[in-house]
Amino acid sequence: MMGTIAELLLALLLGCIAGKSLIYVFNRIPAKWLCDYNETPSKEMWDERISKKKWEPVLMLLFSGVAVFLIGYGQLYFLAAMFALWLLLQIGIADKKYMVIPDQHVIALAVSAIGFASFHTSFYQPLIGALIGGGSFFLVGMIGLLFFKKETVGFGDVKLLLSIGLFAGIKGIILILLIAVFSSALIMGIGLLLHKFKRDEQQPLGPFLAAAAALYLLFPKQLDLLFDLLFQTVVL
Repeated sequence: MMGTIAELLLALLLGCIAGKSLIYVFNRIPAKWLCDYNETPSKEMWDERISKKKWEPVLMLLFSGVAVFLIGYGQLYFLAAMFALWLLLQIGIADKKYMVIPDQHVIALAVSAIGFASFHTSFYQPLIGALIGGGSFFLVGMIGLLFFKKETVGFGDVKLLLSIGLFAGIKGIILILLIAVFSSALIMGIGLLLHKFKRDEQQPLGPFLAAAAALYLLFPKQLDLLFDLLFQTVVL
């Protein structure tokens, strides 16, 4: 009982630290990280990017709840998932606000995959997951460039999917791709119907990829079972 209480209190503490530090870090990362390689940061990008007063209590509460939820998955998974979720939320915010996915966050996300290595049944699963994730979007981007003569998929999305595939593996990355693509299409369709978006207006895919990856981190076993069910249905 004492161990359980101690773990619960530690999870709450780490959740509060994660929520508080996310705003601190995001507001202080170099503005160049939030720009394309050939762009110069505007003066507004040096201002407060996330309102500490408005969002700090929300994020501390959110991460505290997530930490308590994940504590039953084991210490290694708990630490790796908390770090990955912390990065994914920053990536989603950056892409939504600035249409950029920072390379530094993507690299850190790839490093977090080390913490999930023991949860894969074989060493090649993360590699194939990365190949499926990054390769599929790279192929779509090349086809779009060939037929439409313009960029249809951001290279930041390709790099993000490479990193996600490293920790999600084969089943995980396929489910994440399906969830992200269908949810983004649904939101875009609703937005067009409600005249919130314009037909030629570009919308970032990063937040949907980050949200789908976060969902998989929170419910890996349940979503793996869903994958098996879908696969069996398709085969039959």
